[in-house]
Amino acid sequence: MQLAKNIVVVGAGFAGVYATKKLAKRFKSNPDVTITLIDRHSYFTYLTQLHEVATERVQPDAVKYDLERLFHHAKNVQLVTDNVTAIDKENKQVHGEHSTYDFDSLIISMGGEPNDFGTPGVKENGFTLWSMEDAIALRDHIGDVIRRGAAEQDPKKRKALLTLVVCGSGFTGAETVGELIEYREVLAKENRLDPSEIKVILVEAAPTIINMLDRTNAGHAENFLKKNDIEIRTSSMITQVNPDTVEIKDQSPIATNTLIWTAGVKTNHTADEFGIEAGRGGRLITNKYLQAQGFEDKSIYVAGDDANATEEGAERAVPQTAQEAEQEALIVAHNVAEDINGATNYKEFKDKNMGFTVSFGSKYGIAQVFGGKRFRGRFATLMKHGSNLLYFMRIASMYYTWKYFMDEFFNVENGRTVFGYNTSRRSNVLWSLPLRLYFGIALFIDGLAKMNGDSSWLVMGHPGFGIWELILGCLIFFGLATWCANFIVIICFFIFLHSWATVWVLFVAFALMNGSGRSFGLDLWFVPWLQKTLGKWRYGTQRSIYRK
Repeated sequence: MQLAKNIVVVGAGFAGVYATKKLAKRFKSNPDVTITLIDRHSYFTYLTQLHEVATERVQPDAVKYDLERLFHHAKNVQLVTDNVTAIDKENKQVHGEHSTYDFDSLIISMGGEPNDFGTPGVKENGFTLWSMEDAIALRDHIGDVIRRGAAEQDPKKRKALLTLVVCGSGFTGAETVGELIEYREVLAKENRLDPSEIKVILVEAAPTIINMLDRTNAGHAENFLKKNDIEIRTSSMITQVNPDTVEIKDQSPIATNTLIWTAGVKTNHTADEFGIEAGRGGRLITNKYLQAQGFEDKSIYVAGDDANATEEGAERAVPQTAQEAEQEALIVAHNVAEDINGATNYKEFKDKNMGFTVSFGSKYGIAQVFGGKRFRGRFATLMKHGSNLLYFMRIASMYYTWKYFMDEFFNVENGRTVFGYNTSRRSNVLWSLPLRLYFGIALFIDGLAKMNGDSSWLVMGHPGFGIWELILGCLIFFGLATWCANFIVIICFFIFLHSWATVWVLFVAFALMNGSGRSFGLDLWFVPWLQKTLGKWRYGTQRSIYRK
């Protein structure tokens, strides 16, 4: 009889979620293996999109992915909301604030946290972008200082309030600056300001910016930022952050009430207490199989920002990016499965970096992919969306793939999508009400005529179809399940014979699929009820805390 075994995954980030998905699938048919996923939140945060929340391009729930929905099919995954405090490596136990969790194999993927390099005042007076709480706090702060700045009449105070400083030109810093270019226009309009009054300054300690890109692409990025009135200060090391100024070595201080710190990342401070040797930035040292150094016999693995993942023969560890975290997740999932099965056919970590995509707002991006090929503009932005969508496909979440489309292309204010207002304009469906009423009556009358044996003027088909015309006509007229009713009309258009004189039916049905039933229609109540009911049936009830 096989003994029950438990795999514990600490941290529901890019690596933790992906590794848990792979392990759940691997042991789907083995009732003796359980995977316990522990995180301090009951949701996965898409960290690389937090700058969009901070600048109000998307709402917070657009980057929060409920773990219950992600793992609703994985019956062998147990979700736990807890703060991990220690790891007993000898007794193979994970200690949390609320419980203790035994493990046969352990994956540490707690993610990183901002690295302020000991710079005075950053924690007290700066803003970071490393959690949902960070993004919401920054969003609220920016809205507040711009409102106060717009009403301030003292020139010096006004300038300081309307000056936003971003420290660090890595991907997070660069993308935050790009979002601020667009957000500046929105804020200016809301507060009756000239956009040029809102000043954005990018401060970088190194001589060049966005150093993960080659110099050609970095040059294009720099030109784009300067073209959009972003002040760039290179070779500028911040020495102290005060409530109303940022001090820079050998330069005059910048008067500002807003410093956004994106200058670096280090391993989650909790991992410092795990007793595993650490390298640069506190990243836990691993071997080529991503096993924690010194504890290879304990089946302890590290992935994501916590791992000092280094390909054999390489001089330094791979960068702490989502792409690398996904690759590491695949390796640790395979190797953990080997341990559970009592085998040793381990996979070595290989850096398979496909390149980088950076977005500067919703419409302009730069891609450096497939061995150095360069793309710029909207196409590069679409590639960035593609890489994000690829993650949801890898973790097999069609629900969140669909939600990403809606949040990034349709449910967006101020036309801040790669397609502008072409997809994000929220139409007032009230204007389609007369058309909906007319179309519903037309189908109803045509159905009656068909049932009575009279000539039909809409659908040329079997008389028995009359009853369906009556039903569809009533649904469309009263605005109940309008999308489905019109979709059926479209299908019927291609099944039954029509004359060219009635081809307008096809286009009317397409037009009425745009939520027309929510204006003086029953869909105003029916659709939200249906979404709630189906969501609860398929995914269960979302909770703020998951317990063992």
